[in-house]
Amino acid sequence: GGGSNCLQKADLPNYSWPRPAHAARASPPRRNKQRHQAAMGAAGSQGPIGDICLYVVTQICQQAFKATNTPVPDHPAYDEPAPAAGGGGNVFVLILALDYKATSNPLTCSIDGRNMEQLIGACGVPQQNITAMYDEQCTKENVEQAVEQIGSQCGPGDFFVYYYSGHGTNLADQSGDEADGQDEAFCFVTPDGQVNFDSCMSDDDFSHLMTENLDEEVNVLILTDCCHSGTIADFNSGDWSGRKAISIAGCQDEQTSGDIGKGGIFTHSMLLAIGSLAENGEDDYSVGKLYNETLEKDDDVFDSKQEITLQTAPGFKPNAMPWPLIPQGGWQPPLQGYS
Repeated sequence: GGGSNCLQKADLPNYSWPRPAHAARASPPRRNKQRHQAAMGAAGSQGPIGDICLYVVTQICQQAFKATNTPVPDHPAYDEPAPAAGGGGNVFVLILALDYKATSNPLTCSIDGRNMEQLIGACGVPQQNITAMYDEQCTKENVEQAVEQIGSQCGPGDFFVYYYSGHGTNLADQSGDEADGQDEAFCFVTPDGQVNFDSCMSDDDFSHLMTENLDEEVNVLILTDCCHSGTIADFNSGDWSGRKAISIAGCQDEQTSGDIGKGGIFTHSMLLAIGSLAENGEDDYSVGKLYNETLEKDDDVFDSKQEITLQTAPGFKPNAMPWPLIPQGGWQPPLQGYS
């Protein structure tokens, strides 16, 4: 059955889980593809509309770029391809997937984690560069240690992919940096598999953890298949300014993210997108292009109401980073038949 990757903040620490139904998700209007394609074309054209868009882009260039269910610039704007396509650097991956088996509303996120492991293995990433943690392994303290350890191995030009599939929640904003008065948070667990306030990691703490442990020249890619995750990387904080970082989240901050009983909608859409690009012979493309293809797969296969969101660190662009997870052959997405 379906489910929602959401934990209500009002129920922490003595929480109760939301009912496992897609109807629990927010229901924003679906985007009109033709309208957005026309808008993208107009934005890139000469004339008054193009001039206005150029002015707006200039004004926000030092803010975090954000796109929600809208195609982004995807033509490569980087100097060197990803390692799998002949570029330099190494790829390091941290996979965090929780099923919450000890709670009253479990998910199927371990399926997502294993699917990601299979993809990454097909991408030629050395096994020693892959850290996969599941369920009770994913305490906040263990995650902090994992990021610190991986960060100590990452150097300039390397890639660090942080992948999380699990519950997300909102907490009261502690730093005053959230317009809605709420921090987004990862729902990690206690050693016995429970979730409480202390086991959760707020976006402020996550931002500090990442920026404190990663060199400024590391390419950071944050993938989150959980509720309330649109700005969970907290890129608008000063910590991320000038860094090469992009996040893709399964939904917006106020939305829930769907679990289809065989993993998450966002993760499956992303895997289908990677498979489609591979079928077309694409072996060097930007994160922006992968995002655009993921939107199409979400529409075509799931027609979901969650709005997949891309955000960049201030001053960075969606097409300024090559997508680092390029399968070398013999890999197919789990839902290949649905693409």
